[in-house]
Amino acid sequence: MEKQEQQFKKDWKLSAVFVVTGLFIGALLTVQFQSSIPSSTFLSDELRAQKDLIDGYVDDQGLLKSKIVGLRTEISEAQERAEASIQTANLETLKALKEEIGLTSLRGPGVEIVIDDGIFVNRDNPDTVSQSLVHASDLRDIVNILRTARAQAISINGQRVIATTSISSVGNTILVNNFHLLPPFTVSALGSPDVIMQRLNDPTALPDLAKRTKDLNIQFMAQSKEGILIPEYSGNLSSQYISEVDVTKQ
Repeated sequence: MEKQEQQFKKDWKLSAVFVVTGLFIGALLTVQFQSSIPSSTFLSDELRAQKDLIDGYVDDQGLLKSKIVGLRTEISEAQERAEASIQTANLETLKALKEEIGLTSLRGPGVEIVIDDGIFVNRDNPDTVSQSLVHASDLRDIVNILRTARAQAISINGQRVIATTSISSVGNTILVNNFHLLPPFTVSALGSPDVIMQRLNDPTALPDLAKRTKDLNIQFMAQSKEGILIPEYSGNLSSQYISEVDVTKQ
């Protein structure tokens, strides 16, 4: 009996040693295993990288949106400036065209010519000598001379002379733009006074008028002026050769 108790104690001690040894070895393995595991796993790193990438995309997208808004504003402002510039250019072109064809009044330096019948001439008298009357052809000759002197605008007794102006006569009556005019005839011309006066004083320019003036058959005087007013054309405009054009298709 005593031997059995001693054997039991011996077995118990041996089991206790094995248990303690096993627990110690298990504790060592657990500590070693935990120390070998990295602090961050591959999955968490990947998720963090994706989050950082998404955050970067969001920031870039916001920046691009702000740039797009700015560019749209610049485009709108540029379009408005372009439209305003086009409108201004169109208005300036229209103004220049109206001035060129005589649809606007003009003021500036130039020359004023006064031509009249002879002193004792009665235009209504059928016996009046033709050489003592101012004819439509005389006015046409003067207008042609003024044009060769590069006059910018011409008028006769307030009637604007344009490219289509007719200067004609019916008997002793002179018509300009189909308006009946009476002497004295005041021919106004805008342009360089020196150039115009030089051209008018040329004896070869208007030889017939120069001779009749010298013989006192008619009265002719020309002088430079600084503030000549040429009115706009007030006659009819022929639309025979005018056609509508769609500028949007050009």
